[in-house]
Amino acid sequence: MHTLEAAEFLQATYGLSGVLTPLDGERDDNFRVECEQETYILKFSSLAERSHLEFQNVLLSHLNASFTHQLPKVVLSNDGHDIIDVNDTTCARLLTWIDGDMWSSLQAPDIRAKQSLGAHVAVLDRALFSCVDFDQARVLERDFGWNVLQSSELLADVSKIDDQDIQAIVRSILNDTVTRIIPKLNLLEHGVIHNDANDNNIVVRGNDVVALIDFGDLIIAPRIAGLAVACAYALGDSEEPMRDILPIVSGYHATWPLTETEIELLFPLVKARIATSIVMAAIQSNQDPTNEYLMISQVAFRKLIQVLAHTSEAHTLFRIRAACGYEASPTSLEVRNWLQSGEPTIADVVAPPLAQAKKIWFDWSVDGGDSPTTSAGIDAAMAQAGAVIAIGHYCEDRNVYSGDSYQVTQVSRRTVHLGVDLFAPAGTAVYAALDGTVALFNDNTTHLDYGPVIVLEHLTSKGTPFWTLYGHLSRPSLEPLFVGKVIKAGEQIATMGEEFENVGWAPHTHFQLLTNLVDMGIDVYGVAPLDELPMWRSISPNPNLILRIAEGTDAHAHLPTQLLISERAKVMSPALSLNYQEPLHITRGSGAYLFDVAGRPYLDLVNNVAHVGHGNPRVVAAGSKQMALLNTNTRFINQNAIEYARNLASTLPDPLSVVFFVNSGSEANDLALRLAQAHTRAKGMLVLEHAYHGHVSSIIDVSPYKFLGKGGQGKPKHVEVIPIPDSYKGIHRGAQAGKHYVAELQASLARLQEPLCAFISEAIVSTAGQITLAPGFLAAAYKIVRQAGGVCIADEVQIGLGRIGQHFWGFQLHEVIPDIVTMGKPIGNGHPLAAVVTTPDVAASFLNGMEYFNTFGGNPVSTAIGQSVLDVIHDGGLQAHARAMG
Repeated sequence: MHTLEAAEFLQATYGLSGVLTPLDGERDDNFRVECEQETYILKFSSLAERSHLEFQNVLLSHLNASFTHQLPKVVLSNDGHDIIDVNDTTCARLLTWIDGDMWSSLQAPDIRAKQSLGAHVAVLDRALFSCVDFDQARVLERDFGWNVLQSSELLADVSKIDDQDIQAIVRSILNDTVTRIIPKLNLLEHGVIHNDANDNNIVVRGNDVVALIDFGDLIIAPRIAGLAVACAYALGDSEEPMRDILPIVSGYHATWPLTETEIELLFPLVKARIATSIVMAAIQSNQDPTNEYLMISQVAFRKLIQVLAHTSEAHTLFRIRAACGYEASPTSLEVRNWLQSGEPTIADVVAPPLAQAKKIWFDWSVDGGDSPTTSAGIDAAMAQAGAVIAIGHYCEDRNVYSGDSYQVTQVSRRTVHLGVDLFAPAGTAVYAALDGTVALFNDNTTHLDYGPVIVLEHLTSKGTPFWTLYGHLSRPSLEPLFVGKVIKAGEQIATMGEEFENVGWAPHTHFQLLTNLVDMGIDVYGVAPLDELPMWRSISPNPNLILRIAEGTDAHAHLPTQLLISERAKVMSPALSLNYQEPLHITRGSGAYLFDVAGRPYLDLVNNVAHVGHGNPRVVAAGSKQMALLNTNTRFINQNAIEYARNLASTLPDPLSVVFFVNSGSEANDLALRLAQAHTRAKGMLVLEHAYHGHVSSIIDVSPYKFLGKGGQGKPKHVEVIPIPDSYKGIHRGAQAGKHYVAELQASLARLQEPLCAFISEAIVSTAGQITLAPGFLAAAYKIVRQAGGVCIADEVQIGLGRIGQHFWGFQLHEVIPDIVTMGKPIGNGHPLAAVVTTPDVAASFLNGMEYFNTFGGNPVSTAIGQSVLDVIHDGGLQAHARAMG
């Protein structure tokens, strides 16, 4: 279709005129139409596809009614039709244009963009999966080369590929798809998927994907096929392209979680899509040699498929599993559990009995001390300590790996030790840890490699294989070995090699546990890239499961900030928010300051629990001292809890004198409600607007900040909300505001549908913006509540303990005495310590025969810390300081 013809058709059929620009397309003639008020896309398609186009239109109409993301909308012609027959072979549609850039225009999409792409594919395919009636979708059951379930139909056309090497790779991939992958796909749930998230169908604005366009390739298939398409077109040209798509996978998984079976199929399906593209381009190029669009991606794809053909499927699977938050190595948990079960016979690898051998530890970490690394230095250190064995840590980020095999020029260089080093003189005997067979052995002679190395294969009681690796051995150790040789636990298999045999390392044995060899054979990593350490900890767990060195071997290498952000998203709920668009990686606190991973200081105006300063030395010392002595519960007599309870209660006016220790402010307020309900035998609650008292269910019910906020379920029937008594910018203002807010309380009390149990409030409402209650309100409120049979609860979690300066407790600003006072983690300077203090009368009502026991509430360590906080406040005159500071 020529541009002029298209413009005439547009004017005659839709009454529109504008600037038409031809666009590339595989099967359709497409034009961008820029009118004065709107932009459209005009599509001319084969009339043979009319039924398919009708289905697309129905689908788009249905999705546009409820879908939250942008989608093209079908524009009706002058006579109300959504598809126009142009002639005997062609039909046309007009759709709205979605503004933005194409993914193909992005130079280097960042992690956020890739996560957005994965999430968008998940959202769209999930909507397609759920909104389509299968009878309607039968129109999609057609012969279609882009349907991975029909890969067998492409095999006959592989010969059309003009490169014999590419032909062989494509044929191998498609054969594998047909024989191994499709049978597994057929067992998965099928639904309609978009199936065409290629880089020219993805609309982006900045780092966010805003739309997927072109619904011409819809198929009925398992959803993992749709993700594979997006991944295939987003692969980069790096040496490890599958790493590039991990954020896409994690973005998809976070939106619509993948199963382990689906994850297993993703990499083969990515290869299948690229192979399909190469075959389809060859077919279509033969049919239409002048269509340059058909070959757009083929140069890159032909290069890419050669890389992927030599990419380890196991390694890639582990990466994808790790990106989705699954255990990277599927057998790792079973192996670890079996080794810890007491079932296997485990022998000492060196110096039996190893548990009794004198040991020292070397710190080779990048931020470590001055541990020796040379043979002479190691020998001297061991001799000075009288040590039989020296230990080098597992999971230690080291700066000693400078050989070519460690990829020192790469961003992802390998620096983290995956084994435990056992240093001893050359010639020291090395024993098999477990029954097994010889799997591999070799002399790896590259500088700073393993030198002579042995890998033994073992089986769990369920028959699952795993391996132990012994590196840096003597060359004669390899002479009697052959693959398959049976080895018994405790049998000597080697001796430690000299430095010249160990290709530059001092005499020692590198001992490593492996749950998979990752298709690397004898070259399996003994040192991991830091940015993939969580995955490698699964593949190669801590070998101390076998060594059983009681003092420990795990150095827990510090992970970079971006990796921690990624790991947090996998293992912690997104309901736990992070501050700031670029989250702070805080590693230390001192006084009023926080310090990030680079040592940059921040004045801390956010945290309110470090009441006497981060890392306060008196608080730290009190906790450390008591932890070294005893930590138990309140079923035993301990002076700390009794003395601290007395001293804490002494800061409160009588009759507040009975103390309950708990672990958090939420728990304190929950217990306060139980006390109030036991005392009043009622349930009705009065609360202040915007108030927040904690995160447990009972307390969310009395926290308007939560139950009236996003995700809240509204006000419970037993609760009434009083407008916040703000005399400055509230609904009542000025000198008489307090009286008006008292009237609001009385009105709320009158509306209450249940007998009154309690009124809970802060004296300064923190989550409302630190609002001080209007003068006269709280005293009158307490009087009214008590006359109605309720009790008064003062939440001092955020504002108490001398923080307001004028008084030690916030309620004292209003010259009232509550029936119950709650306190939170500030009383422990951030340690999980909280308390409820009440009157003997209320406490007596709680004695109904049911024991109250809190395992950690009131433990000696927590109460020692609490007492130290009180001491620091009093000794340092901090209340007066707070008053002076304002």
